[in-house]
Amino acid sequence: MLNIGFRAHDFGSFSSVEELGKTVESYFKNSYIQLALKKVVPQSKPWQEWDEEYISSVTDILSSHGVKVGVVGAYINVVHPDEEKRKEEVERFKKNLSLWKAFKCPIVATETGTQNPSGGYSTKTSDPKYLEVFYSSLSEMVNAAEKYGAYCTIEPVNHTHTIGSIERVAQMIEKFPSSSLKILLDPINLVPYAGLKEKDGMEYRKPTADAVRSFYSPFLDLFKDRLVAIHCKDYILSEENGTKIGNLPALTGVFDWSAFMSEVKKRDINVFWSLENMKPSTVVDTVNKLQTMWEKA
Repeated sequence: MLNIGFRAHDFGSFSSVEELGKTVESYFKNSYIQLALKKVVPQSKPWQEWDEEYISSVTDILSSHGVKVGVVGAYINVVHPDEEKRKEEVERFKKNLSLWKAFKCPIVATETGTQNPSGGYSTKTSDPKYLEVFYSSLSEMVNAAEKYGAYCTIEPVNHTHTIGSIERVAQMIEKFPSSSLKILLDPINLVPYAGLKEKDGMEYRKPTADAVRSFYSPFLDLFKDRLVAIHCKDYILSEENGTKIGNLPALTGVFDWSAFMSEVKKRDINVFWSLENMKPSTVVDTVNKLQTMWEKA
């Protein structure tokens, strides 16, 4: 059975943690969420004021509604072009790592950033010199994870972010072999912007199961022991220019989740799955369909 949870802010923005807990409970009993606290409860304390007592009060309220934290979302721009802003972002990530016991979750996750201050695409991001900036930030983050006994968890993103390919993930792991460095796999984020290549070298509007297996099998083979969570959403290719639109709810695009699941099951990868970009109105149906798909994979 899949351990499926939800990105908390997909349910909306809430005035209190109590309201968040009640809302999630109304959809599913005893569930997990990916929690970016300030994003989902804007009135919560600023991260600089967080301590064990405050975060424990948050998780206690969630627990009273049968809600647990599966991933702590501390998404920062690890290579922000403003050095002072970058240092502040890294400190925020380290603060989340230091409080993992209060969150009752050791998995603290982020993407890997861009040279665009707003977080969008920049042609500069892939330049090797910014990879070194990323490594400098990551060194602090991994050291903090080791100190606190938590997991510094990296989510690769194709095209737009510093770590956007299997090769760069492998390079990262080689440079930081620490068991405190983990990977959150979002298969849709790794899909190249022109789609998955088929055996004939073309990108089909809807990729075949073979294309899915060929693309993800090397990643799963190399990093299965590093994986701690999987994101679940979907994509299509734009009719106008053929590039990926990758922010759709799971099962509403062209991705072959059955083929992907079969590769995950084959390797006995049992981790937390978090729905992304989901719609509360259809989330129960989506979860039921994914569970059935998993059982048949």
